[in-house]
Amino acid sequence: MTAPGPPRHLPLLLLAFTAAGAEETNPVHPAAADLLRDPARCIAFAEEAGRAILARKPGDDPSVYSGEAGVAILHAGIYRATGKKEWLDAARAAIDRAVAAMGDDPGLHTGRAGVGQACLELHRASGDEAFLARARACAKGLADPKATDVIRGAAGIGIFRLNLHAATGGKEDLDAAIRLGDWLATRAIAVDRTVCWRVDDDETSRIFTGFSHGAAGIGYFLLKLAQATGDARFLDLAERAARFVARNAMPDGRDGWIWHRTVPPIEGDAIRIQWCHGPPGNGLLFAELVRAGKEAFRPALERCLVTTKRRGRTARSGGCQCHGVAGNAELLLEAYVLTGDEALLAEARLWATALLAPEGDGFALATEGYDSSYMLGLAGIGHFFLRLAGPADTPLPLMVADGPREGGGG
Repeated sequence: MTAPGPPRHLPLLLLAFTAAGAEETNPVHPAAADLLRDPARCIAFAEEAGRAILARKPGDDPSVYSGEAGVAILHAGIYRATGKKEWLDAARAAIDRAVAAMGDDPGLHTGRAGVGQACLELHRASGDEAFLARARACAKGLADPKATDVIRGAAGIGIFRLNLHAATGGKEDLDAAIRLGDWLATRAIAVDRTVCWRVDDDETSRIFTGFSHGAAGIGYFLLKLAQATGDARFLDLAERAARFVARNAMPDGRDGWIWHRTVPPIEGDAIRIQWCHGPPGNGLLFAELVRAGKEAFRPALERCLVTTKRRGRTARSGGCQCHGVAGNAELLLEAYVLTGDEALLAEARLWATALLAPEGDGFALATEGYDSSYMLGLAGIGHFFLRLAGPADTPLPLMVADGPREGGGG
């Protein structure tokens, strides 16, 4: 395989213009920030998202990314936070639709692994073993991966397998995750002391740096696989993937980092500051490495935080998880859980007010212009408010959980 070349650097004038032009997007409401110090108010805004979804006609997309499995994750989370049976019923109805409509796509965000992950969220929220059985059925139907990434490939499928193993202790799931790790190891492209992957399993496919399709997301799965197995091979690959991401960073001001999406960059490859491509997503890998005791990656996390804090709220219009305010602010919450820095939590609360609109004497969730989905719409925005209510107690649902979480309902 041909090793990717070094990145091309954008002119500083272009970067300055992009940052300045983004200042007017997603305005905040500082008066509402204090409201979000109350977990009950955060949960109430999540319920607003859930009720807006229930008022709409259900879709026929089964996926987490843009369909019913993502809706089920939100409703399960609200049930866990409130214990209100109506939300468990809503989650069950959404997962029923997802299971009935899912096909052969094995992906975490796009297919069966994601539907299985939503079933796990329902099991964690309710304790109902029927949801665990459904997650197991989703796993039994998984096809071999055709891609390497988190969205639809081996890394994302592996995340689901690790979570199913944590929930059941089933050796077959850990074995399956190991096979996925081995498959990724055989497709790793060595570049000096780093590694990267083509997104698809062919010689012409592009190489990405970010969490959704590239080395950051794949490295995250391999790190969690190393922790689950104790296998130093996977830890070495994870660290080399992180070094690849860091190696291809470009300066953003004095202390921040930005990235092209691909290595080498293709013509017109825009700089993105969002979960899928850029510092908010790449920072999640560095945060996990620091959590694992790899202090050498703390400066990389700090550089991702610098750019995310400065430009993440205004980089792109909208509030969604994939490329909007909610998804970018998740890095602030993860860094808060890691460091205990209250300023990060306060910043996340301020950003969350950009997802609200004045209504009478108060504020309401801004629901217009969003579909119902997790990554692009209201389900992901609503779940972000659940995270605001208790960041340490409400992990990101499409990541590897540290273990089963107790439910909040009866």
